[in-house]
Amino acid sequence: MTAHTTEVGTCRVADLQAALLGTSCTPQAEAHARVVHQALPRVWELSHAGRDWIGTLLAQLSPLDLAQVADLGCGLPRRSPSSAPDPVDTHEYAFAAGMGRCAYLDCDPDVVACRTGLALDRGGAAVADITDPCQVRAALAACAINLGEPVVLVLGWVLALLDDDQAHGVLASLSALAAEGSYLAVSHPTGWGPWSTLLTRATGARVRSRSAQDLLDLLAGAGLHPHQGPTPVDAWPQPACPTPGTDVLCALARIGGAR
Repeated sequence: MTAHTTEVGTCRVADLQAALLGTSCTPQAEAHARVVHQALPRVWELSHAGRDWIGTLLAQLSPLDLAQVADLGCGLPRRSPSSAPDPVDTHEYAFAAGMGRCAYLDCDPDVVACRTGLALDRGGAAVADITDPCQVRAALAACAINLGEPVVLVLGWVLALLDDDQAHGVLASLSALAAEGSYLAVSHPTGWGPWSTLLTRATGARVRSRSAQDLLDLLAGAGLHPHQGPTPVDAWPQPACPTPGTDVLCALARIGGAR
């Protein structure tokens, strides 16, 4: 009797993200999203919570009169609800918070192509490998980000795709790149659940979990000054200590000294 298998091939990280956010994606991504959801029932909620966190973060920082934000490794936009024509995206949160410019950087050209509607003086989108400081600098400049002025740099789940050396290199290069008074915000999966195995199996990319102390060590190693966190995403913007049930952590650091 011939054996049958239901195993599907891997999918792009962006496609899996799209499936978890309820947007259009490939059949492989939808299949993997169902598997992840069976093992981690909160994964849909957490995927949206990560995007909501960006909105809460930018509203929280609005009293500081920061004018620009860059979403690094931005991934595909979210639509909420899934049938709505307009994405709920970082630039919308930024403009609502009084920030005039928003840049999107990603290594996937298809992701960047989804963000081409911004007016040239309001930001833009560009292909860049965030582990390459020269590419990041050029891409931000192409998106109307003035690195001589403070900027909010957002790394949503991006560090989970990097090993410790790569993560340290990215944080250190961003710290050196951005003007004093800039902020760097990070979200990251944590805990000892099946995050890493499931997402690695789905995408073929090694996905890592890190503890609160791991994140603090990475920030400190890059000379970044913790401003808030690591805080469970559910609690943000209120400071809160991680518990054994915490699955996603967020942290905010200031570049160029404590405040």
